[in-house]
Amino acid sequence: MTHFDTIQKGAQQMGAVLSDETIQTLVKYLAMLEKWNKAYNLTAIRDVEQMISLHLFDSLTTLPFITGTKIIDVGTGPGLPGMVLAICYPEKQFTLLDSNGKKTRFLTQVKMELGIHNVTVANERVEKHPHQGEYDHVISRAFASLQDMIKWTLPLPKETGNFLAMKGVYPSEEIAALPKEVDLVSVEPLNVPHVQAERHMVVMTRKG
Repeated sequence: MTHFDTIQKGAQQMGAVLSDETIQTLVKYLAMLEKWNKAYNLTAIRDVEQMISLHLFDSLTTLPFITGTKIIDVGTGPGLPGMVLAICYPEKQFTLLDSNGKKTRFLTQVKMELGIHNVTVANERVEKHPHQGEYDHVISRAFASLQDMIKWTLPLPKETGNFLAMKGVYPSEEIAALPKEVDLVSVEPLNVPHVQAERHMVVMTRKG
């Protein structure tokens, strides 16, 4: 089965409606990730099949949560989930922030080679990010803890915006330790095709 078929089938299992063109772009993104990974070590996962399930499908599970139009992916790494979401939602604006120069150089190259016009790559630390109070969604897949994520990203969403934290097993302890500045909205289980491990999306909003 080609990568195109694998992605198409996985997306259907998740109920994600992706055009052939979108899937084709995701295949190209994956090929670039595999190629750059050999030289720059962007992700510990080397095998493309594993990249599809552990990175791509994992990122695609977040599609239903992206209802706004301006999104920042904090600690995006090689663009997970931000670049994947940007490819699927060309009409929305994405900022992909990471302090690692190798990763942001890769993202800049992806943008150029694949002609992705709705992405801004920010090579900076999150506390230095100038666009505060502007985002509908602040999403992160790589933060150590919910507490840390909130600590560093608290000023970023609009009043009506939210925080979307991708987690593995249900993070009971982290939820119990959430800072008083935020409200927990929900914790949704995510079903990732070909991945046995538990995944959850923690949705939070800023108080006041």
